[in-house]
Amino acid sequence: MATIVDGYRRIKDELMKEAMGGAMTPEDLLQFQELMYRTNILETCMCLCKSAPVTLDVGVMGYHYKITDAYLMCLLKERCIGEPADEKKKAQRATALENLRQVIQDRRKRFSSFKAENQEQYKKEITGMFNTVLPVWIQYRDCYTEI
Repeated sequence: MATIVDGYRRIKDELMKEAMGGAMTPEDLLQFQELMYRTNILETCMCLCKSAPVTLDVGVMGYHYKITDAYLMCLLKERCIGEPADEKKKAQRATALENLRQVIQDRRKRFSSFKAENQEQYKKEITGMFNTVLPVWIQYRDCYTEI
């Protein structure tokens, strides 16, 4: 996640220079907005990973998971701003959204009966979940604005 965020920041900085020079096109503006959005999502996901409790306390893990799960579910209902789409692009977006939905549902099922065997396991599993979901989410976002 961190390397993706770093790459997005570099592109954002380049676009910001264009904007300051008055050379930002509408396409650049779309890409800039998308970069800001993606960076925010990825930074929040990194925070959720880093803040995952190292414990066997079911209540503490459960509360963190509720926050994490709510955040992931919001990714399915997020903004749909991007380049105009023809029928082919609309179908591609629908397929990418369905793929994301399936990956998130699979991860939710895995956590529905989660029992940590050691204190580090929950944190490891949450990080693994994001490492699985986020590449699919990025593919979905690329259907709107490719970076």
